Amino acid sequence: MNESLTLWAKYNLATDEKVHQLLAGLGEAEYTKERNTYFKSLAALHLHYVQTYRVYCGLIRKNWGDKYMVSPLTEESYEVTAKSLEQVGKLSLEYGKLLAAFCAAVSDSDLAGPKTKRLMRSGKTILVSMGDIMIQLVNHTAHHRGQLSQLLDELGVEHDIGGILGHAEEVKA
Repeated sequence: MNESLTLWAKYNLATDEKVHQLLAGLGEAEYTKERNTYFKSLAALHLHYVQTYRVYCGLIRKNWGDKYMVSPLTEESYEVTAKSLEQVGKLSLEYGKLLAAFCAAVSDSDLAGPKTKRLMRSGKTILVSMGDIMIQLVNHTAHHRGQLSQLLDELGVEHDIGGILGHAEEVKA
């Protein structure tokens, strides 16, 4: 699983940089323009996307005794309060680097480890492994990348933010 997560982390970091550049190319007015979507604007969707990292990275840090994801960005008291495209993009890059370092360091045995009770931020206790949480993070970010992709399509912006296999290790035929 570690190798797959490492591939995802490389894709994730490169794609988040690409998304930031595409959104910056639209300009602040288009970025913050109110839309008929759940998040009401690209800015709100982009911020939620980055907040997703905070939640899941913080969940791993909190529930695995500060073994992984140790960063001010994952402290319980830290809140994602970015207001501008530049600030959200910078946070996205920082979380991408944090996830890449995590994927390089995490052991398969920790990922697959026993399913244990974990306290959610809501106060609810669930039964999961660290690998389950990472699968949820991958799934949730893919969902929001899809939303961003759809909005970019509607705006006529050329992009390719769905190609994870483009980041796989290349070998000679």
